[in-house]
Amino acid sequence: PVPAELPRHTVTFKRGFAIARNEITVGQFRQFIESSGYKTRATTRAWSMVFDEKGGSMTKRENVDWRHDHLGRLAKDDLPVVHVNFHDAQAYARWLSEKTGEDYRLPSEAQYEYVLRAGRDTLYPWGDQAPKKVVANLAGAGDKSTQSRSWGNAIEGYRDFHWGGAPVRSFPQEPWGTFDISGNVDEWVQDCWHDSYQRAPLDSSAWVNPGCKMGVTRGASWASPLDEARVSFRTATLMKTHNARIGF
Repeated sequence: PVPAELPRHTVTFKRGFAIARNEITVGQFRQFIESSGYKTRATTRAWSMVFDEKGGSMTKRENVDWRHDHLGRLAKDDLPVVHVNFHDAQAYARWLSEKTGEDYRLPSEAQYEYVLRAGRDTLYPWGDQAPKKVVANLAGAGDKSTQSRSWGNAIEGYRDFHWGGAPVRSFPQEPWGTFDISGNVDEWVQDCWHDSYQRAPLDSSAWVNPGCKMGVTRGASWASPLDEARVSFRTATLMKTHNARIGF
């Protein structure tokens, strides 16, 4: 067991909630930017972290923001938006709430895991073994980059035909009607990072400390090995972080 994933505890949902069926897309995010005039941190700083094909690692690239994909190319509208940090995701949710009169926010970590588990108690969303068929956009041994690079940490015998984000809903629908809750891009949740679940809320609410700087990302990405696809896997991520792996 990983200390950050303990103690195992029961969370009770007093009422139902709705969650978007897929990751927020570049096209949806564009509507927000054009309507609000909001500037993301990557836009303001005029750089983000992209996958460098030559070096085979994440690297800083000038003039990359939400408009771009994992390599820093202009992204199509149906790709999940990346290069957005926690505060950018929060700003989108506030705008959507104002626009619609409904109450939108990032899911709590408990809500995210609840949907990821979809009523099962298995190691991965699909079961307890490495995937035998295509289940999600992860780092497969059979996947190659445009320059024929392979993953160093790949899932053996797995191939999903994507290196980088895939258009939303490219992969099989998950048990509760969602897409890419596992894989494609890591996703921001509402909570602040805590080193364990000691004293975590038991009512599914987000665990937030005013002024915290460290957030949580969940759900694995296109660059994730098998270990990161575990249902309980969670990552401490600075809230100001923006790169080619994280969306919401």
